[in-house]
Amino acid sequence: MANFGIENKILQYLIIILNLKYLSATHDSNGNSSCVLYEQKFQLKNCVLINHSHLECNGNYNFCNDNKSEFFMLNTILIPYDSILKLSISDSSKLIVDPRNIIKTFPNLRVLTILRGKLIKIITSFPAEAKISEIRIDRTKLDTLPDDVFKYLSLPHAIDLRNNALAKINPESFNITSLTSLYLAGNPWKCNYNMSWILKINNNSLAMKIKDTEKLHCTSPYEGRPLFAVVEIIETLRNECKQTVCDCELIHVVGPRNSHQQINNKRQLMAFVAVNCSYRGLEEMPDFIPTNTTRLYLTGNKIFDLTKIVTNPVYREVRDLYLDDNLIESITILDGSYWLEHFRVFSLRGNKLADLPTYALENVLVQGENAVSIYLGNNPWTCDCLFTPGFQDLLLQYTNIIKDIHDIKCNLLINNGENSGKLIKDLTRTEICVMPNEFFLHPIDILNIILATTILLIIGKFIYDYWLFKRTGILPWIVTKIP
Repeated sequence: MANFGIENKILQYLIIILNLKYLSATHDSNGNSSCVLYEQKFQLKNCVLINHSHLECNGNYNFCNDNKSEFFMLNTILIPYDSILKLSISDSSKLIVDPRNIIKTFPNLRVLTILRGKLIKIITSFPAEAKISEIRIDRTKLDTLPDDVFKYLSLPHAIDLRNNALAKINPESFNITSLTSLYLAGNPWKCNYNMSWILKINNNSLAMKIKDTEKLHCTSPYEGRPLFAVVEIIETLRNECKQTVCDCELIHVVGPRNSHQQINNKRQLMAFVAVNCSYRGLEEMPDFIPTNTTRLYLTGNKIFDLTKIVTNPVYREVRDLYLDDNLIESITILDGSYWLEHFRVFSLRGNKLADLPTYALENVLVQGENAVSIYLGNNPWTCDCLFTPGFQDLLLQYTNIIKDIHDIKCNLLINNGENSGKLIKDLTRTEICVMPNEFFLHPIDILNIILATTILLIIGKFIYDYWLFKRTGILPWIVTKIP
């Protein structure tokens, strides 16, 4: 019996030695691991068996079970691989996971938890034979998931992906009948139309399975805004934009950031939309533009009439309007309009403007605080004594707002070439008001000369009369006639 006990112990030690050999990842001639999840091997000394089925590991691991062994050793105790139902990994400094190897190592695994640390990649999908019912990956550096990472699982009822670096997910990967709970908060979600699946709320949709929708927030450019509400705005904009020939973009959203108040409705946010209808061959301004349009580009069309800015309410919230390179000859229709009093940017470069209501524009600039930029260059401006002096004064007074003053020039085809092409800001009044072959002196100047000459004559006559009286005692003729 004693010999049998010794032989039994020797057999156990042989099994332990064999299992330790198989546990270490093998290497090829180049020194690369044959089962690469991380550069280091599976360090059993960092693992603790919480109970008979829960293995908790801390550090960096390489799970490589080659099926040559059914046991692994932990603290001199042989543990069957298939007895582990729950595996927890935490605080890895750099972890790349291959779910196939985890399931191959622990075939009966039910719960997988990866906490903290720098999980940076999951390189394959979970295999169909996996029996996992719960997956939790929390507070790691994971930023992408394979498109089919969970697609082949049939048993999971809860997946927790909170507090990672995920910007997007493929909803098809979560098309699992058994899934009842999905947690996604704490990730920097990229809010765009690719997230529109979250709006499809019905009994079988993935959106209904998300338990923390109100805690999902966008990353830049809508930093901290509630994901659901922003995506709702984007989807509405996408549908409205289809009614136009334009390109549309949500450029900014104003509202609470990371507020504890639940905000799931787009009406609780203020959106700013840019619509680009440039070079579309438009002969008039569109009858419809998407809601919340604040910036509108209509450059390079054939628009000549601005009446719709005044009469159509869709333009009421447009603050930046770009109408460069059109056929606009007048903006008089905008005089006194709500839009002219509230615009921020107004660009009319390259049109057919010869003049404009200077007084109306000046009133807006004096009284309003909204105007930031006006562009008027490359128009055939009239340079005459009636319009140009006031226009020039406006340009010089508001150079901080009229941004292209160096492109505002006299029409090349007028003034017999005298002022054509000259910068209006640099013209003198003589250049503006005196035409070629015209008498050099202005009528007012002639009147001033006559008055000055008359005054000199009167003074001269007074001096002569005084001298004559002193010499001869004869009073001036006009004095003798005074009664």
